[in-house]
Amino acid sequence: MSSWAAATPLGVATALLLLTDAGRFTAGDTVLVHSAAGGVGGAVAQLVALLGGGRLLGTLSRDRGPVPGYDTVLVRGAGLADEIRAATDGRGVGLVLDPLGTEALDLDLEVTRPTGRIVLFGNAGGGAPAPLPPFGRLLGGNLTLTGFSHRGLVAGAPSKVAAATRRVLDYLAGGALSLPVTEVASLEEVITAHDLLASGHGTGKYVARIR
Repeated sequence: MSSWAAATPLGVATALLLLTDAGRFTAGDTVLVHSAAGGVGGAVAQLVALLGGGRLLGTLSRDRGPVPGYDTVLVRGAGLADEIRAATDGRGVGLVLDPLGTEALDLDLEVTRPTGRIVLFGNAGGGAPAPLPPFGRLLGGNLTLTGFSHRGLVAGAPSKVAAATRRVLDYLAGGALSLPVTEVASLEEVITAHDLLASGHGTGKYVARIR
């Protein structure tokens, strides 16, 4: 339970806020999640079901097979836009949750259908962010491009984070939600965990035990 409590605010509560607050998810939406096997991606898969259900597409940096809760999982690379369009019968996606900085933003814009939403919430790609798309591209596509920062929300609207955390803990306590957590035994082992994440081998949420 202590691991759950430690992982909830930055993991599952973030996923809930991405869907409901930033992404304006509604039941039946088609959602594309980059880095689907990570802690936020896994939480999104469970939360979508709790919020009324929808179609979930995920991308990964390498082939890892099926990811629980996702209807389709694709490897990022050449031809990905065509694969996403095929998986959505040409309609595109209604909501994109993207932690890759602007690395995949052109792809996001290409596969998001009119009135769709794109939420950027990190820079896992590690590169310098590229310029944002021209106003005309957003206007012409009737698209919403939103940024999300958990840290910024804690500073500027802490009541939202508190409410999301409370809601998630209620889900966990009631058994409606599970939270896979890998405990890192010491701070010395955090480097190894980071290496796993950087290489695309990490799964779920990691919590370091401080003795």
